[in-house]
Amino acid sequence: MSTASNTYFASVAGQWDEIRAGYFTEHMRDAAIAKANLPVNAIVADIGTGTGFVIAGLAPHASKVYGFDASAEMLVVARENLSPFQNIELKQAPGDELPLADESLDGVFANMYLHHASDPLKAIKEMARLLKPGGVLCITDLDQHNHEWQREQMADLWLGFDRDLVRQWFDKASLTQIDIDCAEGICNACGPDGKVEPLTVFVAIGLKNLQVDLKGGKLP
Repeated sequence: MSTASNTYFASVAGQWDEIRAGYFTEHMRDAAIAKANLPVNAIVADIGTGTGFVIAGLAPHASKVYGFDASAEMLVVARENLSPFQNIELKQAPGDELPLADESLDGVFANMYLHHASDPLKAIKEMARLLKPGGVLCITDLDQHNHEWQREQMADLWLGFDRDLVRQWFDKASLTQIDIDCAEGICNACGPDGKVEPLTVFVAIGLKNLQVDLKGGKLP
């Protein structure tokens, strides 16, 4: 995450839940989580967790949820928001240097984080590193758009993404069964003139390669 992004999120941490509400709804979140098809008692992580919006949706479906964010100010709010849950661990860390072991998670989620990553492919590879064989990566983010004001007002590094490029990044991260589709809803981006300019959102799913023996069966 850039210095500008860190500065922006530090300044809006206290208002982020209200800002976020127009960008990504609970219905969109819950539909994406359902699409990931997590196993029972899953251990998962949320990258760029912000004030804990996605974790609040994940916690009831997992035995353990790690939340990582580069902004200390956002994590202060997240700790308050997530205080009812006992299966949460929040840590300050950049999305491309996550302090967890290889192949330790059943699922990794990143909602509206990738457009703040200086190197999206590196970030995706780092998320994929954490997945157990058969684990799922679920990224929700903006489709490519032309709202230049979001670079200036919200410190976005990328104006969304072309879905074919995201598919290529997932493939380069050795993810399989890649599925990229529309999220269940839109992002109601409010420009500096107060006009709402809706943007479409994608859900990208990929699975960590299962190791197989020469007969095609799973290795222990």
